[in-house]
Amino acid sequence: MEGAKLKNKKAILLVCLLLIIIFLYRVRVILLPFVLAILLAYLINPIINKLIDKNLPRLGALIFIFGVVGTVLGLTGAIVVPALIEELEVLTYKLPIYIQRLQEIIDRINMRYEQFNLPPTINLLLIRVVDRLEEISLQFIERTSQTIIGLVSRMLSLLLAPVLSFYILKDLSVIQRAWWSLIPRDYRLGLQKLLERINLTIFCFLKGQLIVSLLVGLLAMLGLYILDVKFALLIGIFAGITNVIPYFGPFIGTLPAIIVASFDSFKLVLWVIVLFFVIQQLEGNIISPKVMGDELGLHPVLIIFSLLAGGELFGIIGMLLAIPAIAIIKEVLNYLFYEILITVDNR
Repeated sequence: MEGAKLKNKKAILLVCLLLIIIFLYRVRVILLPFVLAILLAYLINPIINKLIDKNLPRLGALIFIFGVVGTVLGLTGAIVVPALIEELEVLTYKLPIYIQRLQEIIDRINMRYEQFNLPPTINLLLIRVVDRLEEISLQFIERTSQTIIGLVSRMLSLLLAPVLSFYILKDLSVIQRAWWSLIPRDYRLGLQKLLERINLTIFCFLKGQLIVSLLVGLLAMLGLYILDVKFALLIGIFAGITNVIPYFGPFIGTLPAIIVASFDSFKLVLWVIVLFFVIQQLEGNIISPKVMGDELGLHPVLIIFSLLAGGELFGIIGMLLAIPAIAIIKEVLNYLFYEILITVDNR
């Protein structure tokens, strides 16, 4: 009888979980500020706990930290947002011109290699390669512009994230008690161990990557501004964001700067390449070793596979989330194998 009741409870819990997943999928458009709020709360909570350990009330610690965060964001926004909007307006105006000039460059390349009287097979292969490069370049310019414009258009909704994060941290103990009350007692200890492992794996990675990406973005902005490359602010932000992506990130972040510089002069393209090469050397040999914490312990093949899979499914956003996601999946699989399957086999 008790076994039947337990099975019914599990079935009800599974149905509820499935309904929640379907609901979240249907309202996924509005989830971004909530996801950012949880991420912000996750990163700020250790600082809050340290202040509480120094006998500061939780509410006082929250007000102090969010006061500092709000001041920094406000000053940064007052300086950056007007310049960002101005660059976006110029980009929107010049984008068709850039696409037309890119088409002209590709046409000139086609005319040059046609003069060499290459064999038909090689000629056909080159035509396909050039056409594919043209398609990829145009898609990259358009999608990058749409992504940046989309993020700026959602800026007001993103401002909800700090507010939501404040309320999450304010009532964190209540949220935690409610969460653990939903977990059957038999699973609480194992799940607690799993969450501790995930926290240890992810926290240092996220904290380190945010600091490294911020420094890379600032260096890119400053360098591009000195070189007088158009859209230095936009490209710098993009380079900082894509730097989170291992292996492919530096190349993706450099490509817009090279494309924009190519519309001015070949000399400027070379300077841009040198700039990003120096930045990546600084990031790889000085910044990352000093800032990054524990390694994720993921094999390069697994990292590359997860990046390609994330990019195929969700584009650049998928590539940004691929590494934390695969790290969490790894810990969950370890938990299922060592804590559940082996335990069951040994009974």
